[in-house]
Amino acid sequence: MNKKVPLLLCLLLLLVFHPLKTSAHAVLLKATPEEQSELKEMPDEVSLTFNERLDGEVFDLKVRDDKGEVITKKKAVISEDHKTISLNVPNQSKGIYTLSYSIVSADGHPVKGTYIFSVGEKIAGPVSDSNDGFQQGSDTIYNILLSIVQVCYYLFLLLSVGWVLWKWFIPFQTKENEETYGQKHKGIYLNYIVFLVLSIVVQAMNVLNGSSASQIGAFIFSSATGLSWIISLFLAFIGYFLVSKHKGFDFVWAGLVLLVSTLNGHAVATNIPYYTVMLDFIHLITAALWAGGIVYLLLFFKKHREDVLLFMPKFSKTALFSLLLLIITGILYTLVIVPSISVIFHTTWGILLLVKVGLVCIVLIIGALVRNALKKNEQTNLKKLLTLDVTLMALIVIIVGIITHLNPIPQNQPLLWKEEQQGMYIVTKTSTLQQGNFAIVVSPSQPKDGSSIQMVTATLTPKGKGKEESIEIPLEKEDSSSYKTSKAVLPYAGEWDLSVRVVTTELDEFIIHKNIQVFDH
Repeated sequence: MNKKVPLLLCLLLLLVFHPLKTSAHAVLLKATPEEQSELKEMPDEVSLTFNERLDGEVFDLKVRDDKGEVITKKKAVISEDHKTISLNVPNQSKGIYTLSYSIVSADGHPVKGTYIFSVGEKIAGPVSDSNDGFQQGSDTIYNILLSIVQVCYYLFLLLSVGWVLWKWFIPFQTKENEETYGQKHKGIYLNYIVFLVLSIVVQAMNVLNGSSASQIGAFIFSSATGLSWIISLFLAFIGYFLVSKHKGFDFVWAGLVLLVSTLNGHAVATNIPYYTVMLDFIHLITAALWAGGIVYLLLFFKKHREDVLLFMPKFSKTALFSLLLLIITGILYTLVIVPSISVIFHTTWGILLLVKVGLVCIVLIIGALVRNALKKNEQTNLKKLLTLDVTLMALIVIIVGIITHLNPIPQNQPLLWKEEQQGMYIVTKTSTLQQGNFAIVVSPSQPKDGSSIQMVTATLTPKGKGKEESIEIPLEKEDSSSYKTSKAVLPYAGEWDLSVRVVTTELDEFIIHKNIQVFDH
């Protein structure tokens, strides 16, 4: 059985895990000037405002002209609330300008983006298909590597802490049994150290890529993420030599390890970090007690059954209490970090969270069956139920390792919409669809009957808002095949119907519709 458990966990990892796009956790709320905007003159300042606090050391903001030259050597500055970065820029001549930025959110996730705006002239051509401007994802290889490392890190973190705590409550019947427990814990602990180091290295590769030596030093020694790296390594080092020797030290060590781990995640990036860090800490310590205990029961059930059966009543009560706390803290935590419950259906983070909730509910049922089998002394069923419980635990840890670096907030995206109607192909492109101004370009193909395009219009209609009137979007002819405006407006977030109407000189009419979802950040 001892050899089968690691193989089981690896198999679960291969079966459940698939490449997921990790997203930055800071969302751009406001850009000045806006993406694709056409200005009469260069503003004195460009600025970007995000939905959460940013790291105060590692950030950059540059504006380049149409030759790719940076228009100022001044450094960007960050606001007192750490949510806005700005850059003073000199007056410039007419042209197309590119704004690029890179920041690190308070929870340690990098955000990079680029978009264009113009001064004194129109932006020729359609809106970029790729729309690189907002929240670019990392490459697939990095995402796979990060998720694998995080899954293993959280697995061995929870097991290490759980075994340190349970060591003082397991009724070992012989000294040999206690020594066997210590040997297995040492193996778990070494794996924890390995994956802690790998987790830090993989995160640093992404977060600090392109940063100067001074920025790297400032980030490591002043940001919550950097401090969590340093303190976690220190605690891991001293723990290797000192844990399992004194009950009081073990309890303090376990609490500090879990508390420090909360500094590297979503909890520190909220507007009420003390509250979310507390919830995250309770969530982790209850998870450690449950995971550590259930793995001990399965590993020692065959050869140390007397110890296991004596320990099970105490663990069963603790596990039930832990799972209830997991559910409560998980709900409270989710309510803080997402703008509304409905958005969890629009993100990978939310879908995986729902799967996790479902698995926890199954674990509660399995726990009830375990307690029943224990009362009836059905040891064969007990072993099967423990195996199933460990399997569910592994699945939950896999999900936790993945969603830790996914964005819980859905991202507003640009639209690239192609549709054919009665032989006419209509291509519609927009800049990022978010509350406020956005740019839209409609490019219909020429009618097959030889007529010409007489008029192209677009309309936005709110859905589920009663009988509110539609918003007309006037489009100007850009060239022989494109109609455009950079002054379209989405007054508020929600679900909208975007309709495009094309009228030919023969008065033939083509109307297409598209449902769009705009999220409020």
